[in-house]
Amino acid sequence: MNHVLKYMYIVNFPTFEEELCLLEMRAVFGKMPIEKTLFSNIEFNPSNSPFIKTRLDVIYEKDTIEELLVEIDKDKTIYNNFKLEYVRLNNNNNIPYEERLELIKKLSMNIIGTHNFKNPEFNFGVTKVDGKWLFGIDNKNDYKWHTHDNKPCSYSNSLGVKVAKAVVNIANNGLKEKTIIDPCCGVGTTLVEALDAGYQIEGYEINRHITKNANINLEFYGFDPIVVNDDMHNITKKYDSSIIDIPYGLFSHTSEEEQQSIINTAKRISNKMVIISFEEHDLMIAKAGFKIIDRCIVTKGKFKRFIVVAE
Repeated sequence: MNHVLKYMYIVNFPTFEEELCLLEMRAVFGKMPIEKTLFSNIEFNPSNSPFIKTRLDVIYEKDTIEELLVEIDKDKTIYNNFKLEYVRLNNNNNIPYEERLELIKKLSMNIIGTHNFKNPEFNFGVTKVDGKWLFGIDNKNDYKWHTHDNKPCSYSNSLGVKVAKAVVNIANNGLKEKTIIDPCCGVGTTLVEALDAGYQIEGYEINRHITKNANINLEFYGFDPIVVNDDMHNITKKYDSSIIDIPYGLFSHTSEEEQQSIINTAKRISNKMVIISFEEHDLMIAKAGFKIIDRCIVTKGKFKRFIVVAE
């Protein structure tokens, strides 16, 4: 088939994580979805996001089904074991169910090859957006990252997997060539998500016992035990971004002086910082020489987590 014209992403989120999803979309794509649909020229793996349901690699964009059929008919490639589905949008503009079935039947008859609904090698998708018919390769989120919910070692105040996945994408804007440091990495939740997505990340943890547990978690998921047991203030290397997640206030007696020192060191060792906390630190962030460029709040029950992006 022809080259990809553009990528269509469909996102979904619970209400309490909407701000986090939109922050991730701004960081990765530089824009926000409209009615949970986003078009971009950027190719991003949907399985690296907790919010992207699917990515349709748009190959054909036509005004009518007849025009779409003409283009599909031109392709003489044999696609054995293919599956074609209607990509449903997160709004009320989807065509009726019976019409979708008829559409899939009609298009499938013009694709050369054999159907395989259970284990397809080729996943095709078709949908209608703003009066245009789109056809292409359907890349669904595999959600295999949910296996990371059950780590061998965890703590009640650790980041959730979904938040961690979004945060690593926010930290490096989805770019794998950028380097990340998590200098207070705890049991390694963000490290697991970053490494699973193929990002370059390193981790430090001052507590020897927690360092051991973090490396146990990494090895459990097939990664090298890269967490260094050391004080973040001893780090001399420079990174593109840092992720700072310390249990402020509610779970720790970290003083304001220590908090300021942590943020100051983050400024020294990274060009960009994503800080996650249970209270606002705008003044400390500014005092360290950072400028806040984006932010969101994630609520869970009675707790609020403030996520701030600064450069």
